[in-house]
Amino acid sequence: MEEPGPGGTMVRITDRKGTLMYTGDGRMSVQIQFPAAQSSVSNDYISNGYEASFGTYEVNEEAKTITRHVEGSITRGLVGQSLTRAYQFSDGGLTMRSVRPEERWSTMWVRY
Repeated sequence: MEEPGPGGTMVRITDRKGTLMYTGDGRMSVQIQFPAAQSSVSNDYISNGYEASFGTYEVNEEAKTITRHVEGSITRGLVGQSLTRAYQFSDGGLTMRSVRPEERWSTMWVRY
């Protein structure tokens, strides 16, 4: 993951673990476990160092975006929201980032 650090510079983070699943019938699920040192992190997506949500999705191949329609989440404020992410396949992985300018982060997922 990359996210803004002190002074706004992007910081690469490699000690989070998770899973991202997209099924052929249009369902998705994401879970990310933060390390113990970040177990108190909470925001719109994360509760006590854990991120989890599920729902449906749709892909816009022309725009290279995927929109998640959140049906359930560890943070109830996401339920009912549609979250659009830009995506790119490269280096054997999938990189995703928010299309919202105020959300400056990216996540690279590697298939195992």
